[in-house]
Amino acid sequence: MKFINNIKRYTKLYFILVKNSIMSQMEYRFNFFMACLIQLAYIGVKLTYAIVLYSADVSINGVTPDEMMIFIGTYSALSGIFVSFFLNNFSMLSHQVRTGELDMVIVKPVSLQFMATLRRTDIGFALVSVITGGAMIIVGWIRAGIQPSAINILVFLGYTISGIFLIYSLFLIPNIFAFWTISTRGINEIVNQMWDFNNMPMIIYNNIIRAIGVFIVPIFIITNFGTLFILNKLSTIMILWGITAPIVFFIISKKLWDFAVKFYSSASS
Repeated sequence: MKFINNIKRYTKLYFILVKNSIMSQMEYRFNFFMACLIQLAYIGVKLTYAIVLYSADVSINGVTPDEMMIFIGTYSALSGIFVSFFLNNFSMLSHQVRTGELDMVIVKPVSLQFMATLRRTDIGFALVSVITGGAMIIVGWIRAGIQPSAINILVFLGYTISGIFLIYSLFLIPNIFAFWTISTRGINEIVNQMWDFNNMPMIIYNNIIRAIGVFIVPIFIITNFGTLFILNKLSTIMILWGITAPIVFFIISKKLWDFAVKFYSSASS
């Protein structure tokens, strides 16, 4: 019962934080609309991949242009969610630790990890990315002739949602080192470059890169597994690992966060 009450409490609190972020952004509407236009241009660049493939009318490792559209759409939608809901929070963590601004968060009667990593939202990026990415997924799905069965839809959505949790855990872990280092910029640059591997389906890479991107740093699970499942290209082991990995890495990130906070020295202390 306590667990359920906590979920309700934090869900309500999160929506309040999102609402406050939106209200803050609406005070500078020109900036908001410019962010939307920038993200729309970014999506347009991603669409050039699909346009080139359609023009050439070739398959890559058995992936047709229509199927590629689903991969690109998923990547685009989740990229917007990553930038909008997580990136700003994670990138600010190093500054908060270094300057002692984390003091203002640590005294609040809620989870420090929750407040430090989820309180800011840039809804403009997510809005454009989810709409355009979702449209690409639907178009690719229909043109590829994939059966719109309940199992396909539910599993695809399930892997997409679990991918969001995996984004949170994977990209939080390197930023936790802010409790010991002056800056995590170098680490973040490496991890962010790894995210761009999802520009294309993981099946175009060699076996070594695929193994690393699935089992060691499971970046490919985030945008690939849902599409691979509906294309019947996901083995039973991969299906199970796709379910397990988000849980495993969330636990790792939580344990590492709890350990790191013990080393935090506030500005007042």
